[in-house]
This record gives sequence, structure tokens and C-alpha cells, in this order.
Amino acid sequence: MSSAARRPAVRSLWSLLLVGCIVASACDDGSAGAAGKPVDRITVRGTATLDGAPLDADFLGAVVRRDGLITPCQSGIPGVDRGRYVITVLARQAGSGCGRRGAEVVLWTFAGDTKLYSTASLPWPRRGRGAHFDPQFATAMPGGAAPAVTELSGEVFDRDGRRLPPGTRIEALIGNTRCGVASVRRSETFVGYVLAVVGPQSINGCTQDGQITFLIDGRPATETSVNRLTAAEPGSGGSFRLTQS
Repeated sequence: MSSAARRPAVRSLWSLLLVGCIVASACDDGSAGAAGKPVDRITVRGTATLDGAPLDADFLGAVVRRDGLITPCQSGIPGVDRGRYVITVLARQAGSGCGRRGAEVVLWTFAGDTKLYSTASLPWPRRGRGAHFDPQFATAMPGGAAPAVTELSGEVFDRDGRRLPPGTRIEALIGNTRCGVASVRRSETFVGYVLAVVGPQSINGCTQDGQITFLIDGRPATETSVNRLTAAEPGSGGSFRLTQS
């Protein structure tokens, strides 16, 4: 897929992460704002480089790495101009698996047709609603600080075919091991999930080519998948619908 052709496809898939305030948990995650209350997102800004030069890119995204899991957690897909960027990253109050104390943020972008992750991660801030991070991307290290994952996305329905609302929790299991977590989010035109399933280098038991089963708010889904751990770009696998059994 050419860079020009990929732009609308990537925008369409990741538009579901342009969320409003989706409160997924009322529990304190240890990240407090000025008033001591938990924050539901942080703003990260800085200067990004690619192979040592200032980065110019149409897309910049973020995943949160926590307890071996990886979850897409950006609230939008901004561009990068002469290295300068600003991106909002969700906390767990706004999305299952997103930021909290002890988590790390890894950014991603595209160089040509290749998806690149930053070579280092940003620790989730203990206080405040913002952080400074100067990420480096390297064409020789496309995986950067993120492990290989299986990316799945799509709509979620109950057994009667009704679309389930934002905040619905999605879990990916291989056997009894949890290998991915996310939640349903809303954009202007789409309500659905984006899920990253990790492999054995992240969590023992998340085997490559293992069968993935799913829980939707704790109830089994009828669909299953396979943990391919490919480096395919977002959306290349098409939509993967989930239905409560």
C-alpha cells in the first residue's frame, strides 16, 4: 500500500480513538492532577527525531506498556512538524489497559511504508497532566521499545446483535493467560475497539500462533483468532467483529 493510499485507511481505523471522556473506572490509578484527583489523560510534547534528523510525519500514535501488556491509548493521531509534536494519551479511567503509575508510553509513526516505534519509553508521570519526551525513531530498529503484537479492531455486539457501548471491556486470552486488554471507544462515525495481543517475549503463555479467545465484559465471545504476531500496519487485517455468546 502506498503512503498516499494508506493515509485515509489509517485515519479511518484510528479515528475510533478520538474519544470523549469515557470513564472506565472510578478507582485511583496513582496519577494525580493539581487537585490530587486522578487524571483521565495526559498531554505529551517534545521533539522527535528519525535517524538523528527532525521527524516530519503525518501520523503519531501511542501505546501504553503495562504489566507486559500493550494497549493503543492515543486520543488522536496528530502529525509531526520539524520534530515538534503534541499528543494526548489516555489513562485507565478513559480506557482499559491505558496509563497509570508504573506504566510506560511508547510512541509510533510511519517512515514510508514502515511502522516505527520509539527506541525508548516514557514513564507515566506520577503527578500532573503533562510530560516532556524527546522520542527517537530508527529505521534500523522498527520495533523500538515495543514488542511484536497481533493487532485486531472492530465492532462489538451482544448476542441479540445490539452494538455494545463505549467502556465495554475487551480481554484477549490464550488458554488462561491474559494477553491483551482494551475497551470500546467512540468516534464521530465508529464505535469499536483496537486491541494489541502480545507474545511470549512479553508474557509467558501468550504463545505465538496460539488460539486467542475473548471476553466481553467478562462474558465469552463466540469468535476466536490466532496470535500471528505480525508487524502489519494498522487496519491491514480488516475488521474483526466480536459477539458475546
